Amino acid sequence: MRSAILPRLGIAAALSKVQEALGAECLLFSSFTASDHSLILHQSAPIPEGFQNELQRYDFLLNHDVIQFFSAARHALLVCEAIRSQAPLGLLCWKETPWSAEEIEFIRTLLAFIATLQDLEGLHRTVLKGAHYDLSSNLLNWEGLKQEMERRIPRLDRDCLAATLMIAHVPGLSEITQTHGFQAGEEALTQCVALLRKAVRPTDAIARLSGNMFALWLDGGDRFAMAERAERMTAHGIPILINPPVHLPLHIGLMCREANDPENTADNLLERASQALQTGEEEQKKWRFSHEAP
Repeated sequence: MRSAILPRLGIAAALSKVQEALGAECLLFSSFTASDHSLILHQSAPIPEGFQNELQRYDFLLNHDVIQFFSAARHALLVCEAIRSQAPLGLLCWKETPWSAEEIEFIRTLLAFIATLQDLEGLHRTVLKGAHYDLSSNLLNWEGLKQEMERRIPRLDRDCLAATLMIAHVPGLSEITQTHGFQAGEEALTQCVALLRKAVRPTDAIARLSGNMFALWLDGGDRFAMAERAERMTAHGIPILINPPVHLPLHIGLMCREANDPENTADNLLERASQALQTGEEEQKKWRFSHEAP
């Protein structure tokens, strides 16, 4: 489970091993009733005929820790586990031979561990949903950068200064985890962020938009200064010192906001800079400005 990139993939791999070891089939679901499988998390085989009628006899109550029944020439085992702020988990297993006490205890322990992972995953998603930071890179996310841009724009307008939103795309960064391993992927992300930070001033804001997309807000950056900056940044790409080393390209789309321009909001700047990036990649250019409205 721990070696998988996502918890759901680790859970599916673990259940596959359990099915092979016990000679059983499994159905992992999240629901408030045993007969209403509203969210199937893992299913190794279709539910045998007759199981639905048996399941409807039981309420999905957590005080029924383990439920056993026999149907369709198979011995079934239903285990339930509560999860904080989520629907309970149910694990239905069936095989042709009766369940031993050791097997039942093993299934209960397994579901308890799965429920813990689902609980932590739910809390993590809740934190991410309300956060203005990307926890894996310690950078702002788009909502955080948008708030920072809206906070800085009035001062820039007062001082009659321009600013530029830069969208940086690093192709291949997300794939390092699959090709080199999880630790190498984390190290590659750290090195990439460090290089981007060195390319701008300490007071400029940086955000992570996705696995290999970043946004940089540069105060006071006009078109000419940002063109020079983009040329320097894309000249040598992103060298990643892992084993073996990787050299990734860097593509940039830019949108300059002149002082006292109320039409170019943060969302509009993102749209036009992203379009400039896409157009530049189609034209096989390393960087490109957005000069015209889409």
